[in-house]
Amino acid sequence: MLKSFFKIFTIFPRRELRYCAFIIACMVFGAVLEAVGIGAILPLISIMGQPDFLQTNPAVMTLAAFFHINTHTELIIFLAIGLMMLYVLKNMYLTWQINLQARFSMRQQVYYSNQLMATYLGKPYIYHLDHNSATLLRNVNSVGTAVFANILMPTFALLAETITAFAIWVMLVFVDAFTAILVAGFMGGMIYMIMKAFRRKIVRQGELQMAYASEYIKWLNQGLGAIKETKVTGNEGYFLKRFSEAYDVFGNAYRIFQVFVQTPKLLIETFVISSLLLLIVVKLFLGNAPMDIVPLLGVLALAAFRLMPSANRMVAISNGIKFQMPFFEELYDELIEIKYRQSKGRSILFKSTERIVSFKHAIHISDVCFQYPDTERKILDGVSLSFPKGAFVGITGASGAGKTTFIDILLGLLKPVQGKIEVDGQDIWQDISAWRRILAYVPQSIYLIDGSIRENIALGISEEQIDDERIERVLRMAELSSFVKELPDGVETEVGERGVKLSGGQRQRIGIARALYLNPQILVLDEATSALDHETEQNITNTILNLRGHLTIIAVAHRTSTLESCDLRVHFSEGRAELMV
Repeated sequence: MLKSFFKIFTIFPRRELRYCAFIIACMVFGAVLEAVGIGAILPLISIMGQPDFLQTNPAVMTLAAFFHINTHTELIIFLAIGLMMLYVLKNMYLTWQINLQARFSMRQQVYYSNQLMATYLGKPYIYHLDHNSATLLRNVNSVGTAVFANILMPTFALLAETITAFAIWVMLVFVDAFTAILVAGFMGGMIYMIMKAFRRKIVRQGELQMAYASEYIKWLNQGLGAIKETKVTGNEGYFLKRFSEAYDVFGNAYRIFQVFVQTPKLLIETFVISSLLLLIVVKLFLGNAPMDIVPLLGVLALAAFRLMPSANRMVAISNGIKFQMPFFEELYDELIEIKYRQSKGRSILFKSTERIVSFKHAIHISDVCFQYPDTERKILDGVSLSFPKGAFVGITGASGAGKTTFIDILLGLLKPVQGKIEVDGQDIWQDISAWRRILAYVPQSIYLIDGSIRENIALGISEEQIDDERIERVLRMAELSSFVKELPDGVETEVGERGVKLSGGQRQRIGIARALYLNPQILVLDEATSALDHETEQNITNTILNLRGHLTIIAVAHRTSTLESCDLRVHFSEGRAELMV
């Protein structure tokens, strides 16, 4: 069990572990202050019951004279003020210590969340084909909350409570060793039994919450992401039902966890109070006078007052950590990968390269084959083609023939298992970033952010770096100028989430303008007009044809009207490509 608690520290490199060690050292000192604060109560109580304390203790009398203390009352006032100052300083120190822990946890939370996001962005395209975005969203969210806010910080708190409880117990040993050992045995046994009884149930609820966090996010994304179709088809109830089913399991897991967190508090409180009352009975039964056990009872009551909440927190914290552990275990390998990069001084940086592939003659595709991992079927089988610079290449074929996979390979998103693509004799995979610098891509469904037309055309470029002259030029090339000029806010007009305020044709034209903004040499269109009506499709096709001669255009299309003006036509069938005459 302890191994699982301290596993959180294995994700940190050595430099951060040294900082953790410093925090733990501060916690030990804080625990000593806690014990001293409680232990200092006993002398004050004892002196209050001894009016002749000054006269019978020459050493104390000498020290009292130094502080000009002449009476028993003045001594008590002096000690009370000193004890009050001790508690003020102690609590100021503990506040600083908590802030130290929180700063460290938040720094790690921000760093690991950013690095996990960078990890997913840096994963190859094929990784995203196999992973639901809801799971990735959950992971990036939970690495901050579940791992650092709900595991790392509680682990620090658990260490602090354990060290403090131990320091107070050591103080009790000096007061009454037998009683201290007895209390430790009973309380330790009680805590162990409670934690063992609830452990499996809590872990199970944590696993359920982790699984259904992805599930409800998935249905939330799907229901709201297709809101137009959802409302037209009247499927609101379907998506709400699936969301509710997933969230019910998610919420119920948290409800059961909260019951398991609160119940131990009641059990511990009953046990501690009963133990104190039983101790009084036992002491009296053994012949101790009531007045003789008052000082001991005062210290034990004070210790119990401090230890009982501590024991409650220790159990609650440990249960909370166990509840969040499934999230941590799910992310552990990725966090270790981030640790390795950090220890080697490596971070995932997405820097745009200035290098471009030299493209003066032709693109040669030689014997390209592709199949997805863990499958035997070849999506592409021995594709060999050649596209001269400036050509307009049309690609046709039935669904599932391999067209989109071919485009993904051409874009450098998928790597062929056999064969190669060369530009003027250079393999594109020797410098894939330089190859992508001369490419632009227009998909069938254009993704628009909830921003302005200007921001969507210059997507990924910071506000101050956007070239407005280039924006104007590509608007004209995409035949959007007249439309934009009629808008009250012009290029600053907000398009809405996913471009809901625009027509399908306008969205496609913004997609073309976005591609042209990159000043590409090769324009790749993957059925960019297939979802449009005939008139809009013809208009956009004419826009594309106007680019002919300036760019090498590779267009996937179903409709023959789009292919009528192509220089080359390639037909895909069952993973093979044939050049049509």
